Amino acid sequence: MLDFECPSMWMTPLDNYPMSVLETEEADKFMEATFFYDAELKPSQQTDEGLANGQSELGVEFTEPEQGQLTEEEKEKIVKRREQNKLAARRFRQRRRAKGPVYAKEVNELEADNTRKLAEIRRLRKERDELQAMLQNHMLVCPTVTIQTG
Repeated sequence: MLDFECPSMWMTPLDNYPMSVLETEEADKFMEATFFYDAELKPSQQTDEGLANGQSELGVEFTEPEQGQLTEEEKEKIVKRREQNKLAARRFRQRRRAKGPVYAKEVNELEADNTRKLAEIRRLRKERDELQAMLQNHMLVCPTVTIQTG
């Protein structure tokens, strides 16, 4: 683990507040981009028994990266990025809270409109059924009228 001037790698030096998941992911990406693992391909110590058990012919060994200190510029970048993330998260939460009542009002209006439209559909279907019944009754009385379909 790297040596930082804060209590742990997962605490910010600003307010010692725990890092959010996003900040942790950003820190991990930064660390991955900063250090590289050297992989050495070495022939493994194989026996006929090892090959029979399905072991591969080449073994891969990873060496740990060298532990290095961050420069002051890199530390300042991390602190600045965390502060920007903290402020952006705060602004996002404020906007979400501010828009909550607006969305609730819009949902209520849409639900009321939907209810009105469903009532109109029921009324129109009932009227259609009544008109069809009247037409059927009229067809029984007046044989000269024919209905053309399609």
